Amino acid sequence: MHTASIRLAGALFALILSAGCTTNSRGGILETPDLDDGLFGARPNLISDPEVHALTGKQQQDFFDYFLAPDIADIPAHQRVFDYLDRLATRFSYQGSTYTASEALQHSSGNCLSLAILTTALARLADVEVSYQLTDSTPVFEMDSKLARRGLHVRTLLHDPTWVPPEGFLTVSPRGITVDYVPTDHDRFIGNIEAADYLAMYFRNLAADALATGDLRTAFWLTMKSLEIVPDDPDSLNTLAIIYDRAGDQAKSEEVYRFGLQNSRRQVSLLRNFSKFLRRQQRDEEAEEFERILDGLDDENPFDWLTAGRVALQDGDHKQAIRYFRKSAEIAPYLHEVHFGLARAHYATGSMDEARQALALALEYSYKASTRDLYHAKLAALGGRPASD
Repeated sequence: MHTASIRLAGALFALILSAGCTTNSRGGILETPDLDDGLFGARPNLISDPEVHALTGKQQQDFFDYFLAPDIADIPAHQRVFDYLDRLATRFSYQGSTYTASEALQHSSGNCLSLAILTTALARLADVEVSYQLTDSTPVFEMDSKLARRGLHVRTLLHDPTWVPPEGFLTVSPRGITVDYVPTDHDRFIGNIEAADYLAMYFRNLAADALATGDLRTAFWLTMKSLEIVPDDPDSLNTLAIIYDRAGDQAKSEEVYRFGLQNSRRQVSLLRNFSKFLRRQQRDEEAEEFERILDGLDDENPFDWLTAGRVALQDGDHKQAIRYFRKSAEIAPYLHEVHFGLARAHYATGSMDEARQALALALEYSYKASTRDLYHAKLAALGGRPASD
């Protein structure tokens, strides 16, 4: 697959339904709890999918002036879309805000999701097919008023309309051009995501921003919108449970957690957050039951365990952090971030030999110079391998 990257730099911070029967984006039917109980007031007018991707008349004209220029008419359409974005790179900079396509052009900035939204808007004008990929990207957490946001990064693939898969070959993805900020040593491919997941992420991002500022009403309705698109999304369900908890409705918060555990395919974060919820209510025996389920969970996604380990580390649960990092390492021992997390957790518990061993592995599996320099220095400070090695 031919790939290229827009010359920008940055990463995305992102947090980690209506009543009755809801169609799951995966094709099933979910019996969702009655969530609209009047606690958060009437539903406001929310931005629609077309509005997220809408461009002003002038913005469209500027694009078509370039895209339809006779001297580049022989260049494939997906390449022309990328080239137009690449021309914007000199004045387009990373910013943590989640923008619509029009806002991204207006401000000449935005996070990676904003770039994906802008890319999608332009691709639609050019009749170019797109798909989306998700990566785990640092910083994984932004602590804001004790709210941990999981770092997820989305990038867009502009499909080559002239490509035909060779006969007899199994193709994982079509040929095309990847549009992204400049990738870093910490970007790890998680998998392809559906268009619904990408759109739900937009509303989830806005909900996370509202939750961070204490605007529970806005956060609730944006999360509801996200769940209307992807009803079984564990990150949105986590967010919704937190919203109810902060609004003082612990019964509804618990109902949402249990609904997520019954219906979501990814349960690591739900199990951990629900056990913490039960601990706060001094329901220790129930919490221990769910912690045992979490410890025995056979989840093959190393990033979910990596995330759980990092959250536990932030919370000061060093022994749990070690368990979760080890689970991630069993699945993906090549992730240097896992070994660095283990080193931090072992150091916090006073296990210096284990910390040095983990840090040595982190160094072994890292390849970016700045990351290796960091690990060298930390290892030297622990009395391990000399920094000059």
